[in-house]
Amino acid sequence: MNGSGIPGAQGRFIPWPIRAIRVFMMNLLQSVPDWCFFKEGMDAPSYYARVKSLGFGGVELVDPKRWGAARAAGLPIVTMSAPGMMDGANKERNRTSILGQIRESLSTASANGIPIVIVFSGSRQGQDEGEGLRQCMTVFKELSGDAERLGVTLAFEMLNSIDHGDYMADSSRFGFDLAEAVGSHRFKILYDIYHMHRMGEDVMADILGHLSSIAHIHVAGSPRRDFPGTEQEIDYANIVKRVSVAGYKGFWGQEFVPTGKDPFSELESAGRLFSRYAEG
Repeated sequence: MNGSGIPGAQGRFIPWPIRAIRVFMMNLLQSVPDWCFFKEGMDAPSYYARVKSLGFGGVELVDPKRWGAARAAGLPIVTMSAPGMMDGANKERNRTSILGQIRESLSTASANGIPIVIVFSGSRQGQDEGEGLRQCMTVFKELSGDAERLGVTLAFEMLNSIDHGDYMADSSRFGFDLAEAVGSHRFKILYDIYHMHRMGEDVMADILGHLSSIAHIHVAGSPRRDFPGTEQEIDYANIVKRVSVAGYKGFWGQEFVPTGKDPFSELESAGRLFSRYAEG
């Protein structure tokens, strides 16, 4: 069974009976990125009703054609992504185009009540990292004024360069140096624990040492980006507890790739597990 409904004749799926779903609340603010769990052919209203029923507080990276269905289920859209992951803000030749593209993303987010726009460095392509950082600083410093005016946060994401070959911002230092240089309350970091763990970073020290610079957190098991339980490398029990105690109030995005036959079972288990971790 997939997450879109209950089995019907000829392999069709009947939408989950929304009124029959009992919603429970988690004690930790958690979100679900669409790309991990929403699959082609799923019934969108049923999918979002199911996510809501599992206690999640929001969804991420949602196709605009499904925004209405997510909101009808009572799920705010927490993040959207701007262009520039590969050919991005770190190149002077891209400055005019990337400024225009991200401004469009900011306007769209503001008009649709989406609080966070995810932004990137771009790939190295042989470029010196110091020069790339300076170019990013110039672009995002200019964009921070737009973000402040529109009330939307730009969240810069560092990615591991194992999965994302040649990505420039593959260290926590790059992101936190950039946030400090931009110096805006509307320019923050999306800290993806999986990505930074893969790069050998001390994720606990990173997060606790820069908590005021972090707008959003993503999680997944390492090294396979799978279920973030106890059978993988990252000590999420300790991380969630200490980061929550330190005062982090943002979302924890369950950005893992399910591997079993029932992805919603994995998602529910992850949500409940992280909720218990926050309780200590």
